[in-house]
Amino acid sequence: MTKKFTLSIFAAAAAIGLFSCDNGAMRLSRDIEGSWSGAPEKLVQSGSSEATVIETYDFLGNDSINGGNIIINSILSVTGQITGSEAIMQPFSLTASGSATISGTWRAIDDDEISIALDPRTLQVNVDPDAIVLSSNILSGTEAPSVDSIAPGIAAQIRSQMSQALEMRYLTIKHLDDVKIKDNILKYEIADIDYLLQRQGIPVK
Repeated sequence: MTKKFTLSIFAAAAAIGLFSCDNGAMRLSRDIEGSWSGAPEKLVQSGSSEATVIETYDFLGNDSINGGNIIINSILSVTGQITGSEAIMQPFSLTASGSATISGTWRAIDDDEISIALDPRTLQVNVDPDAIVLSSNILSGTEAPSVDSIAPGIAAQIRSQMSQALEMRYLTIKHLDDVKIKDNILKYEIADIDYLLQRQGIPVK
């Protein structure tokens, strides 16, 4: 009788712990639903070239699984130098902008942890050729060449580089640890690095 009673206590304790975990995951999944945006982050830095990214996370909820779909939209900004083509014999300063999106799924595991599975096949990166600007070579005083004829090629090159950088970035996003939400600020860790996002608008339902 004593052994059966002890086993019953352990079973009840396990059930209570599981129920508490489920409740925590349910609360977190409700609280995180919606759109969250971050500050600019460096995506690429190589020599005189640099790219930054501003991301917006859209958590779309599904109450039956304490999770749902996730979409990450990004604004890209690129600055640097370009040279080495028949049209450009000297280095010129370059600025460009673009956007990217990737989607997947998310699930609240407990009250402070979220698992994320992004599908790399959904990654789309766009660079606007019309937004590319070449500035004069300050050292030589040479005027920048016309962008019209070379912009598509430059845009394709930048798009390829940004795609590779974003693929590597999103491979690391698998778990959000130590998740906290307070005053419309979302705090979490990825690989012991702290991140902050701010809620945009009202939660998506």
